[in-house]
Amino acid sequence: MMVRNWMQANPITITSDTLASDAKRLLSEHNLHALPVVDQGQLRGLVTRANMLRIGHFVLRTQDPDEFNFFVNRLRVRDVMVRSPATVSDEDTMVECLRRGRELRVAQFPVMHGQQVVGIITANEIFQLAAHCLSKWQDNALTPST
Repeated sequence: MMVRNWMQANPITITSDTLASDAKRLLSEHNLHALPVVDQGQLRGLVTRANMLRIGHFVLRTQDPDEFNFFVNRLRVRDVMVRSPATVSDEDTMVECLRRGRELRVAQFPVMHGQQVVGIITANEIFQLAAHCLSKWQDNALTPST
């Protein structure tokens, strides 16, 4: 099972100049867990829903109008992104992807084909793979032997 068969192809990407508040909106509107940050065709980082939730929680907790104004109008993705994130290749196996995720404690990877971002794979796709494998296993276990 190859990563390319399980990834979300053609992911929404953003630039490092994108406002963090706009990235948060995109994550919410499209129910995404991560957005690759791409500048001039090169992967520069990754913004995750968890990053945005932590920042939003901090801003709400301080209840400082200046902090809120900074978050909404000036904080950029480059200020909060994971720089040079771990990646997987579209030609990697899902076993390799799972191993890397466990080893690095990462729940999402940009998927690369050479130097180009071609997809993203998250825990959602891994759960889909697990459900697929378990249903096949269950079907085989319930099929009577002849």
